[in-house]
Amino acid sequence: MTDDVWSWLDSLKSFGYNPSLDNTATLLARLDMPQHSFPAVHVAGSNGKGTCCAILANAFTLSGKCTGLFTSPHLMSVNERVRIDGSPIPDILFEDCLKQIQEASELDPVVSPTFYEATFLVAMLAFRDQGVERAIIETGLGGRWDSTRLVDADCCILTEISLEHTEILGETLAEIAEEKAAIVRQGRPLLATWPYDNSVRKAIERAVRDHDTAWWWRGDRRRAFKFSNAGKPFRPLSSKTWYDGWMPYQQEAYQLASMALYIMGEKKAYQEIERARTHTNWPGRMQWIDHDAPILLDCAHNPSGMARACEQIRFLKSRDMAPMPGVIVLGTTMQKELDAFLQPLVELIVEGNIGHIYVTQPPKGRKDPVDCKRLAEELRSHGTDAEIIAIESIDLALKNALETAQQLDDELPQPVLCIGSIYLIGAILEIIDEDGLMDFQNILITPEGEDGVDPIA
Repeated sequence: MTDDVWSWLDSLKSFGYNPSLDNTATLLARLDMPQHSFPAVHVAGSNGKGTCCAILANAFTLSGKCTGLFTSPHLMSVNERVRIDGSPIPDILFEDCLKQIQEASELDPVVSPTFYEATFLVAMLAFRDQGVERAIIETGLGGRWDSTRLVDADCCILTEISLEHTEILGETLAEIAEEKAAIVRQGRPLLATWPYDNSVRKAIERAVRDHDTAWWWRGDRRRAFKFSNAGKPFRPLSSKTWYDGWMPYQQEAYQLASMALYIMGEKKAYQEIERARTHTNWPGRMQWIDHDAPILLDCAHNPSGMARACEQIRFLKSRDMAPMPGVIVLGTTMQKELDAFLQPLVELIVEGNIGHIYVTQPPKGRKDPVDCKRLAEELRSHGTDAEIIAIESIDLALKNALETAQQLDDELPQPVLCIGSIYLIGAILEIIDEDGLMDFQNILITPEGEDGVDPIA
């Protein structure tokens, strides 16, 4: 066995994406099926699924249940993928689980998991060994061939679906919806975000045999209705109902989580959903950080994510909750429709009269980064009057952006919007917290009781 299991884990990145459940199923069997030690809520979708998972996990934690949360990818540390009661598991536990997985993989016949599959297996082992009573599991990519499909889920959730990973999931929204809807467990509750594309709705409905066990969630109406009632005519509303100053992503994630708990009959967790909403810290998603100039971070990794992020920024400005950014730091991985990805941002730049854009290059992740010079040229081709500067170094791009923001207004520097790939946002968080003094890891902001004592300690 390799002496350094962390090096072994890193070596698994070379295997890339594996469109099969065989490796994971084999290793789970060799590890005595840890995924059957706890019930799980399984969440898939294109945007908002991580936020929904975080709120759900915190609601269960606040209700008194030991709760595990598996998400991907990570921002700064691989431990972020495996959390228990809001905190990433410690290195010693992660390493112990990795050793078990490596030993199991080297039995005859040898099985070589991918990096993602290995981290999922770490979560399953850690949750079993630490006595987790409820797990919240975020799908990594798609659904049909994702390792998370092997968990024992008693409820599934589908968030908004958009065009992403088309080279793997399919060229159309309907094909992508079909892949994601494959997480459905027949006879168990499904809650899906209402799609305004009929082909998506039909693809999801085809995946469910019993339409009395599945619900559509209409965010604009703030109500759910069964698939079996989906054919009844109703008048769609023209505008969203805003909730207590929250922006669309957080609002819809909160509402989905709340309705899922109601459908599941989880009364204690349902009673804690409001506290979970106000005490959830999900890094890199519309996250404000105090610095030399205010920094707003968002992992807008696809066209719909970019559009939604720009909507939220407009909403903040319209409600006088935050000023329009004065400077932008942008970087992304390869996009099938780069023009569609950039268009919402260009509109925000023009509307907000944002004059300074620093285009940089995120670290390589599942996809290759878009070259910063090429991205800058694409942005210029949209005809914006903003000054667009390509800087490959993220550190230097951020430094220049902060200096520019301060020069625009010494007394009240304008915000710097850092937006794009999750790998870009992770790199920026590491730069900001170079001394390791800031807590970006714990997703549950501990609420104090009336006596000032942490009620979940």
